[in-house]
Amino acid sequence: MNKLLILFIIPLLFSCQEDDEVQIETDVIGEWEIVARYADPGDGSGSFQPTTGKFLTFSNNNVLFCNQGFCFASLTQATTTGSFDDSNKTITTSDCDATYSFNGMFLEVSYLCIEPCIERYIRVN
Repeated sequence: MNKLLILFIIPLLFSCQEDDEVQIETDVIGEWEIVARYADPGDGSGSFQPTTGKFLTFSNNNVLFCNQGFCFASLTQATTTGSFDDSNKTITTSDCDATYSFNGMFLEVSYLCIEPCIERYIRVN
């Protein structure tokens, strides 16, 4: 009986697999769409809130294009062009300077403002 039990258990162990692998991004080149913005009322209790409408495009020649104001989009709807340095993960625009990093499938862009300003993007292409 124990031998039969073992014969049934061994195939089950090898048949289980993880189908929900999280994609980990490492290459910034391409188009990214904003999905969340960090909002903090000033007491450290902030969280990421869903948002849409902002796109970043990172080109092979280190040029960044944004379809609205890069850091203060709510203040201006003008498009923004800037540059980025992939070796130190920095972005420079006329609006402000920023840094970026990868967090799993997200590109996170951080820049200085009154409270922490962090935006999360997902790859479009």
